[in-house]
Amino acid sequence: MKGIYRADATNQTFVSSDVVADDYQLQANETFENPTGKLEPAKLVNGSWIDATPEEHEAYVKAQQAEAAKFLPANNLSAGDKAMNALGVQVAQLTKDNLTLTKSVDALGKQLAAMQMNSTKENGGN
Repeated sequence: MKGIYRADATNQTFVSSDVVADDYQLQANETFENPTGKLEPAKLVNGSWIDATPEEHEAYVKAQQAEAAKFLPANNLSAGDKAMNALGVQVAQLTKDNLTLTKSVDALGKQLAAMQMNSTKENGGN
């Protein structure tokens, strides 16, 4: 068994993969070469994958992000849901701020305890 990788017949970019028998004969737009690690959208040229240009890659990434953004919940939230999200963000920030303040108070407490220990030793304490 081995893997095959298919390219779209029109633009020669990767569309699918499959596992086939060892004696499988490649069809048009197929290769045994794995396109993983190539700059997307890699193109199949003469049975080998070639990297996209940096400009092609940037356009591809932007198109993927735009497509994914269509499915983000923020695009379909009611006013109440948006308000709840804003409150959630505020609670997260307040929680973070509270943790920072707690650490600061703890550090000050340690400094005070250290100063008191030094003070008692200087004044004849244990």
